[in-house]
Amino acid sequence: MDADQYEALGPAASRLRSTSNPTSCAWATAGADQLVNARTHDPVEEIKKAGGADVVVVPATAPNAFEQAFSSLDRGGRLVMVALPADNAAIDVPIFETVLGGTSVIGSIVGTRQDLAEVFALHAAGRTQVIAEPRRLDQVNDSLDAVLGGRAEARLVFEF
Repeated sequence: MDADQYEALGPAASRLRSTSNPTSCAWATAGADQLVNARTHDPVEEIKKAGGADVVVVPATAPNAFEQAFSSLDRGGRLVMVALPADNAAIDVPIFETVLGGTSVIGSIVGTRQDLAEVFALHAAGRTQVIAEPRRLDQVNDSLDAVLGGRAEARLVFEF
């Protein structure tokens, strides 16, 4: 998987990705203060070294991304679960640590019309950037292989 696994917001904004190329255009324009390559570094350790996360938003469907995100939280932190893993996967949430740490676990349904209007407004204000790589339709098989193999560095957009 080469998509963002989660984004941690705390003393510094961190973006965790599973990629072998941390200098890719998607990384360079991510807007994060800290970039963590989960293939070469322990993301929990790296985010904790930076002070821990106040908020972690998880758009990845891999259960380990949720577990790492939870473990990255600072005291009073919030884990926001956005993705829906296959087979209703579950994670272990330690009750003792959660209560004493004042941690919140939040489910967030996304994709409402209001969400879309807010995203368009952010983009119109120049606060977001679309990172895309154009592909020809005859490159569809290679493109799918790149996505499934974790080698796609941006959103692949087919032109025809």
